[in-house]
Amino acid sequence: MGSRGRPVEAHQILIVDDDVVFREGLQMVLSEYYAAVMTSGSGSEAVALAEALAPDVVLIDPDAGGLESARRIKGQRPATRLILLSVYDRYLAAAADAGADGYLLKGGPVEELLAAIRRPAQPLE
Repeated sequence: MGSRGRPVEAHQILIVDDDVVFREGLQMVLSEYYAAVMTSGSGSEAVALAEALAPDVVLIDPDAGGLESARRIKGQRPATRLILLSVYDRYLAAAADAGADGYLLKGGPVEELLAAIRRPAQPLE
């Protein structure tokens, strides 16, 4: 159970964002729902962590070196769900090209993010 009495799911989540406040805040929120929530501040570190730790889901900001890192993670671990998070919608086409399974704007409701994490893998078109 999470600290608020919620059941904790077994998924491993990796958050990749160069904004430490956002990254750590999202880690705190998701830790209420998931047993293992890891973080990375850069795309290159995320690629290494994804290979070593095999997360189920990677949440990655395209501005943190995310597009190229997303391609590399998806190439190494095709079953890993990849969701891009950004304050901009301009990366949507590039996210699809990178093999992302989802794209969300930052600042949306937590329920929307949780639904995207739980949704079966399906590449963006």
